[in-house]
Amino acid sequence: MDMGRFQAMVDRLERESAASPGAYRVKVALLALLGFGILALLLGAVGLGLVLLLGVAAAIAFSGGAALLLLFKLGKLLIFLAWPLWLLVRSAVRALFVRLPAPQGREITRAEAPALFDALDRMRRQMKGPRFHRVLVVDKVNAAVVQRPAFGLVGWPRNHLLLGLPLLEALSPDEALAVVAHEYGHLAGAHGHFSAFIYRLRLSWGTVQAFTDQVQGWLGRGVAPLVRWYAPYFNAYTFVLARANEYQADAASAELVGRAHAASALKRVNLVGPAHAAFLQTTLAAVDREPAPPPDLMQRWSRVALLPPAEADGQRWLRDALDRSGRYDDTHPTLRARLQALALPEDSLNAPPPALAGPSAAQAWLGALLPTLRGELESAWARDIQAPWAERFQQAEQARQRLAELNGRPLADAAEEIERLRLMQRLEPDTDLRAALADFNARHANHALGLYLEACARLDLADRAGLALLERVIALDPEATLPCCERAHGFLKQAQDGHRPEDDAAAEAWAERWRQRDAMERERAAQIDQVDPKGTLTAAELDADTLARLRALVQQAPGQRWVRRVWLARRVIPADPLALQYLLGVELSWWGRRRGKQSEVVQGLARLEWPLSIHIVSLEGRFKALKSRFEALGPSPL
Repeated sequence: MDMGRFQAMVDRLERESAASPGAYRVKVALLALLGFGILALLLGAVGLGLVLLLGVAAAIAFSGGAALLLLFKLGKLLIFLAWPLWLLVRSAVRALFVRLPAPQGREITRAEAPALFDALDRMRRQMKGPRFHRVLVVDKVNAAVVQRPAFGLVGWPRNHLLLGLPLLEALSPDEALAVVAHEYGHLAGAHGHFSAFIYRLRLSWGTVQAFTDQVQGWLGRGVAPLVRWYAPYFNAYTFVLARANEYQADAASAELVGRAHAASALKRVNLVGPAHAAFLQTTLAAVDREPAPPPDLMQRWSRVALLPPAEADGQRWLRDALDRSGRYDDTHPTLRARLQALALPEDSLNAPPPALAGPSAAQAWLGALLPTLRGELESAWARDIQAPWAERFQQAEQARQRLAELNGRPLADAAEEIERLRLMQRLEPDTDLRAALADFNARHANHALGLYLEACARLDLADRAGLALLERVIALDPEATLPCCERAHGFLKQAQDGHRPEDDAAAEAWAERWRQRDAMERERAAQIDQVDPKGTLTAAELDADTLARLRALVQQAPGQRWVRRVWLARRVIPADPLALQYLLGVELSWWGRRRGKQSEVVQGLARLEWPLSIHIVSLEGRFKALKSRFEALGPSPL
């Protein structure tokens, strides 16, 4: 189901649920039963295969050898019938018991962090929920409860608590417990047994889809489409309940720690995320100057995390978060709606959370273990980033050498001139390049890159004239739409010349423009990757030099003795008719087809370095119908 249909369905179902909650829950229950029916069909097919194989084995064992003699006489027929059945059972059983990846992190025990486990015990007793099998500390600004079966679809569910150390460094113990209690409330049934069951079932269907991806053969081909059809409908119907359940999980959290702590936790989480992102951005900006990553990242963050953000940043982040919606990929309501549901006064919604007083949750819960955890996460981060950091630093060194070379001699052309300005913008970020870039663009009209660099230089210095330049860049080069929208949206959201009421509407317009372009590009990429046997073809219309290069490539490709004819045409991509995509159709000789050389020929052609974006297919099987489309275009240029 495409995103547009899914969004429309969720909107309709939310209205339906609001009008008749009881009837809606009955529909969800029936849909869940249908899912169990699909699962029963899948497991029943596997069971039937097992029964048949066991029946054959039993017949051999109890027939005194007569059944074995009969099977021997059947010969090839036995292989024809039994071998696919054996492959089915083997792949299905393997998939059924496959170990799906468990959440990763540094597991901690009660002996290492008794204060944390005491807090979790109190939460569990009050909320009357299941126990955690593992508690993991991760390097993320997040906390989550993950439930996974022990073996694929078989086995008791195991509950994992994931605690992000960067988040714990920035929250009070009560705020951190509020965050954990919200997640735990889903499992504990804070919103009723039926809703908790549906919540767990939503998680389980991810496992079911992973399971069906493991099943091979005709069973996989038959069941996987059924699961792909069912899962979006189940997701849409239960999405509405899941969003409503978020309020109930918040209420359970407030009951545990108090409304004030629950509300401040909701606010602070939405401030810690962008603060940590800004911290990492500042850290990574040193890659052009420092040869190695900092070895004390977590210690640096622990000092920053306890400080309130700059007033302007904090106000902007909170203002953005209040009405930011996860749209249809996140069941959480807006922050404003969640705070209102906690009966927070309207005039206090924009107030930042109180400054932290006392130890952070990391200090209170982890105690003496905290320095060790920081060190372990720092070492892992430095190890993972060491290679790309060193590579980027080396690139910066080469860029500095290139800039020195360009500064030391007269520039040959516009390409070298814009290269010099681009290097200066990267390596000398404090230099005001607006005048130099404006001069370049005055001398080189409609230079998309030059206009983009000038736009960025102006926006970096709070010069709103850069927004108009971004519009010109998009008009000249539509492929630059996404970076231009991101740059404009970021400027309007954190305008250094002061926030204006109209900035929010303008930022949303750029964001919507980005979403539309992103959807088009993703659809275009999908259509390019998959050659449609019913797709439209047009004449290639390439210049003589390009055609000569293509002919030379075709002639040097391996397996030419199996080829009868090669066709070339341009593919029409419905999502973007202007996209230049080509299709090479290979028609094999009769002897080549008899020898089964299709894959060898196509792969040989695919390994060549083509001067344009091209797909290669053999004009047989599902692509056989394309041959008549090629012929309708007249003689092939190849």
